[in-house]
Amino acid sequence: MSEFQSLTDGGMRAVWRGREYRLKSGGGIGQRWHFLIPADPNEPHLEGAVYDEKLGGYGIPIDPAELDAWYSTSWYFDWRGQGFRATSRSEDQINGHLMSGDDRWAKANGLTLFDRAWAVGLFPISEIENLREERHDLLAKWKSERARAELKRGQGK
Repeated sequence: MSEFQSLTDGGMRAVWRGREYRLKSGGGIGQRWHFLIPADPNEPHLEGAVYDEKLGGYGIPIDPAELDAWYSTSWYFDWRGQGFRATSRSEDQINGHLMSGDDRWAKANGLTLFDRAWAVGLFPISEIENLREERHDLLAKWKSERARAELKRGQGK
């Protein structure tokens, strides 16, 4: 995604046929399922989309081998010299939690403390610095695990 938005779904994204989607996965070994869901919730149903109980909505069933990219994404920023992980964004504010766990600093700067290692706040975008996205390549991991499993099956014959 080119701009930060609320990622309540864990930030899993996929690119299929040059277009970006949210991706939902689940199931167990040998019974994994993956569905592509439009990145924009206001987008009309996609061609090939089916209703699925697990999703509670419509999505395109997909085999990861067909994907151009698959990654998880997290957003981070700095505020008053401290690092935060962003959790959501409105038009002019970002929610985030303090990465350092410094409860004294958190109290002194008006953050909400849930316990000694968990402090959160709502920050005006004009006060944040160094907003950055980190992506973790899940497709490469999936391909590597799949190759290992195929090798193992080949050795078992």
